[in-house]
Amino acid sequence: MDTADWMSLIALAMVAILVVPGALRRNRGTALRNAAIWLAVVVALVWAYDRFGPF
Repeated sequence: MDTADWMSLIALAMVAILVVPGALRRNRGTALRNAAIWLAVVVALVWAYDRFGPF
């Protein structure tokens, strides 16, 4: 990885550290449900790509 890649990764982590706690606090009751839904969507997309090949 280049230095620019590492700096971008660190910047992304810093933004996540600032944003994620507030988002979780605001959506206390729905965060787990939404995470499960997104995980299911990603798994379905990966399965479809694996099953039907590159488009």
